[in-house]
Amino acid sequence: MADFTGEVIAKVGGQEYRLALGLRGIARLQEEYGANLDPIQGMGQAEGDLPDFSVLLRIVDVALERHHPEVAGDVAEQLLAADMSLPGKLLTAAFPDQKSEGRPGKSKARR
Repeated sequence: MADFTGEVIAKVGGQEYRLALGLRGIARLQEEYGANLDPIQGMGQAEGDLPDFSVLLRIVDVALERHHPEVAGDVAEQLLAADMSLPGKLLTAAFPDQKSEGRPGKSKARR
């Protein structure tokens, strides 16, 4: 059986959290944001664009659900505030073959 992908360890307030954005998590995000995850793929493309924080928080919320379903809603906010690159890390972990800086389906061009 293949190793589970999409896991990242994050710490806040002395507590460690195991976040998982596997196929079930990606499927949930697709239900909410469309099959191509357009709002996620398009975040921060242009210089000076402010990311959609509701999307960033939702990625962290979904990733918390597998191993920490009992945590309070503000944990995702605290984790994100401590590390704004966390959603990108989760997406990169979920799609390890995509060299996309955290954007699924956007691989680098071959030379």
